[in-house]
Amino acid sequence: MKNSDLEDARWIDTAAHSGTHMSRDPRVWRYMDLLSLLFLLQKKELHFSHLRDLQRYDQNEGTGGLLTDVVNNTIVPSVLSVPTSPAQELQNRKEIQKIMEELKVPLSKNLPRYKKQVRRWDQENANVYISCWHTSEIESDFMWRVYAKHEYGFAVVSSAQTLLQSLLVDGIKPAKIGFGFIRYPTRDERIRGRLDLELGSWAAFIIKDPAFAHENEFRVFVKTRKRVDSCDMSVDLKQLIHEIRLSPLVPDWAQDPLLRTLNPICKQNDLPLIEPKRINLRIV
Repeated sequence: MKNSDLEDARWIDTAAHSGTHMSRDPRVWRYMDLLSLLFLLQKKELHFSHLRDLQRYDQNEGTGGLLTDVVNNTIVPSVLSVPTSPAQELQNRKEIQKIMEELKVPLSKNLPRYKKQVRRWDQENANVYISCWHTSEIESDFMWRVYAKHEYGFAVVSSAQTLLQSLLVDGIKPAKIGFGFIRYPTRDERIRGRLDLELGSWAAFIIKDPAFAHENEFRVFVKTRKRVDSCDMSVDLKQLIHEIRLSPLVPDWAQDPLLRTLNPICKQNDLPLIEPKRINLRIV
């Protein structure tokens, strides 16, 4: 993609589910299968998935948690005062009661309104493409098993800031790259935080249901001027890749052939060589 192919995106100042923030430059992981890794190393491009592609694996993608939300009449959070006053206590009790009443509203009653808003968001996000990363200081057994095709997976290890910097090649300007940590609010938090009003259509891919909180996700996204078949962004591999890890689930017999195949490519690109798997997570 060229700079002229992209519209300005938006950086979203959210904190990670773990509590870390962009300013701390947290470690990020991209768990992938062998073919995806070869594409990255050979093409020097990072593939960005369309929102519709993500919906194949999670039907809630693109709704921003909206279909489990109750945001008809959002409530301003309580104002805390110490010591409190009788008037403030009364206001807090009214607010709590209002929240309880909103939470009782059945999903079926709000479903037509939700669907209308989701259709509007789908139109606004028709040309949005996303790259999804896991935020953690340590590797994740869950992520290996689910997102690295179980036994033949790899993880590209980078950091949030260097990931963004690595995309600023071939004339791409910082304003074209959006990013944000995914938020996993409960229904009550969405009501109080007015998140769909704060984020607008970006909420469709920045807010997810709390059931997905284990993904601890950091997303980078771009918006193209027109729909494309495949959105692939050139990337500075030396800046992006801090290391590449081999899945601990890889069978012993497959480890040496994989390293013999991939490490010459890493050496050719002046990247850190892939080391043998560190631990064996299998129970023997």
